[in-house]
This record gives sequence, C-alpha cells and structure tokens, in this order.
Amino acid sequence: MSDSGSTGSRSPVPTTVNLTPSAQLDLSFLPEAERRQLLADYSKGILDVSKRAQELHVDVGALKATLSVLADTNREVSAGGASVTISHTQTTSTGRTEILIGNTKQAASGRLTKSQTGEADYTWAYVIGGIIALLIVISLFTNHH
Repeated sequence: MSDSGSTGSRSPVPTTVNLTPSAQLDLSFLPEAERRQLLADYSKGILDVSKRAQELHVDVGALKATLSVLADTNREVSAGGASVTISHTQTTSTGRTEILIGNTKQAASGRLTKSQTGEADYTWAYVIGGIIALLIVISLFTNHH
C-alpha cells in the first residue's frame, strides 16, 4: 500500500468521546469533518494536559530531592555541634517555594530575609538619594546668602 496521495480506507470517525470512565459526549449530530477536527483538538488538549502533568511531576521530584539534601545537611552539621541556618528559594511550575531549615533562632522564626527571598533591598539608594537632596538644599542656601 502506498501513502502517497491515496486516501485508502480510513477508520470511521467516532461519534462519541469518552470524557471519563462513566461520561461520554455524543458527537453523532456533527458532520464527519467537524467530528474529525473536534477529536484532533481534543487529542491535542489531552497531550497538553499530559505534558503539563509530567512537568509538574519533574518539578515536585526535584523539590523533594532538594528538601532531602537540605535536611540531611542540616542533620549532619547539627550533629557535629555547629549552628546552621539553610535557606533555599525557588520558583517552578508548581509555584514559589521558600525553605528555611536549621537549629538557629533565625531558622526557628521561619522568616526569610529580603535577600533570601530574592527581594531587592534599595536602602542604599534611599541613603544616596537623601545625601544628594541634602547637598542640593545646602547648595541653595549657600548660594543665596
């Protein structure tokens, strides 16, 4: 048999779609071409959902491995008598995860610092801006007196 241009015998386009094990969507009222397109779109959607589920599975597995390594490291360092605070922040397809593990007061508080959360700290910019504003005010007073 040759695939070049011959339509050959195609299997009939289904008239129902199984949405769940107990629910079906009746497509028998649609023309064959519309059923074919609808089934192609449905199949593409199912593949997209499957791909997304795989991505989430990989991200959850990576997070689980990260937590395991951080917890083991915390245990080892603590067992050696040292104080330890371990922080880890990541954003994946499952969302943002902030982890704080340790045997210190900071770890016990459960609060990450701005740098640990990835939040920018603009304190230095405010200080420089204040100094510049002060110099401008001083300059204005010295020029007028």
